[in-house]
Amino acid sequence: MGNPLNGIIIIDLTRLLPGPYCTMILSELGARIIRIEDPNYIYREFPPFYFRGKEKKSILNTILMKNKQSVALNLKNPTSLKIFYKLISKADVIIESFRPGKTADLKIDYPTLQKINPSIIYCSLTGYGQYGCLAEKPGHDLNYMALSGNLLLNNQRIFNKDNENPPPVVPGFQMADLGGSLYSVIGILSALFARNNHPNRLGQHIDVSMLDACFSMNPVALAYTFAGVSQMNNILIGNQPFYNIYKTKDGIFLSVAAIEHKFWENLCDGLEFPEYKSKQYGTLQEQLNIIEKFSKKFQSKTLNEWLELFKSKEACITPVLSFKESVNHPQIIGREIIDKFEDPDVGTINILRIPIRFSHFSLQSLKESPKIGDNTKEILLELGYSDKAILNFEKSGCFR
Repeated sequence: MGNPLNGIIIIDLTRLLPGPYCTMILSELGARIIRIEDPNYIYREFPPFYFRGKEKKSILNTILMKNKQSVALNLKNPTSLKIFYKLISKADVIIESFRPGKTADLKIDYPTLQKINPSIIYCSLTGYGQYGCLAEKPGHDLNYMALSGNLLLNNQRIFNKDNENPPPVVPGFQMADLGGSLYSVIGILSALFARNNHPNRLGQHIDVSMLDACFSMNPVALAYTFAGVSQMNNILIGNQPFYNIYKTKDGIFLSVAAIEHKFWENLCDGLEFPEYKSKQYGTLQEQLNIIEKFSKKFQSKTLNEWLELFKSKEACITPVLSFKESVNHPQIIGREIIDKFEDPDVGTINILRIPIRFSHFSLQSLKESPKIGDNTKEILLELGYSDKAILNFEKSGCFR
């Protein structure tokens, strides 16, 4: 059946991680992604890099920009703006991540583009959304995590009077950025479905806030808050012995997630603590006591010894891997989420694939990430401009 989004044209004005990750997903589903890029933008190439001789390529860009096309356009140039409008007239979706008000200044806001193409779906992916007291403020993932309440959940669970308020740690996962990406994908796909069922194929504006996304992605913590119950009772944040991390004899960590009672019983049997089977949800002091006993017990054997012991006992125990170890895990390899790709500039590289498998659809075949402006001439020719017109555009500063 081919790719599910074959024939859909998406104009991407976004930068950094959230927007490009959104369009990366849509590109693998078959959409044609045309990035409009400013050649003078200095933060496009992030380390680390692939190297071959004097050639280097950002690994993050290689992941995020695969399958996409790049057009260099200076949108402050009136002629460039006319080219952009012509491109919009043929597009299905546009996604942007400017602060509210900036698109109106550039004359590329939704009301303007809707007049050109009433069917256009316009997605704004920003930190705080299009309205609210912080809408015009700058921010990054850590700021959204902090305001959402999620950051404060990322601290060490030590219950004693000397450490009643341990500081949060900086998470290694960009929950707000990527949450915003995923909600944008959902919004765009929903709007495409609605448009295709509308008698006039009417598009619409989608407003996605990364703070909103981060806030909404933790319904368990919110449930405790709405109920007026302390997060200390939240079984999923490391306050319980059956949902915790322990260190082994060889200094390696393992995770235990024996939430269901049958798994808890197997855990107690494997650790030779049958007396704790009835105390899975005991008092705080009982939980602290069990955590202490479990911690000492886990340090009596190596990780491999524990994994072998629990091999035949279902207790939801897995090692805590680094990414270097995870990419070589047979489950990850077996799911083919990492693919190999021959890049013309730097040779064989690893590529991240999206984690969706269809029974009848296929994912887009891999194409290398473009340099800024690689597809400018090609796409302008598609729009009907002649070689001479394109040369004049270049002389007039449209592409710089």
